[in-house]
Amino acid sequence: MYWIGILALILVLAFARYQKVKRAGLWSTSKFFFTLGFAAVVSFVVIAPILLIDMKSPFFWPAFAAGWVVAAGLFVGYIIKARKWKLPDGRTSLEADREQGTPN
Repeated sequence: MYWIGILALILVLAFARYQKVKRAGLWSTSKFFFTLGFAAVVSFVVIAPILLIDMKSPFFWPAFAAGWVVAAGLFVGYIIKARKWKLPDGRTSLEADREQGTPN
């Protein structure tokens, strides 16, 4: 039953963050959907061995471990790439975060 409260809290926090980022001009809908698609692909890489290979097979654990290694590599590469994304005004997200953190 607690999961309903936790889910509600996550949604409220996500919506508050969305509003803040949108007001600051840092929101990009296309990058948001790209991120959701990336999350779906990484989830499939991890879940595929569970769905496609019998757990009693000698190939299950190596395939499952390989899926996690591939997912971790993709995640690290995605973070490196996403940090270089340009905002509509030409700044990177790191530059925009730095500028927001400094007092005017």
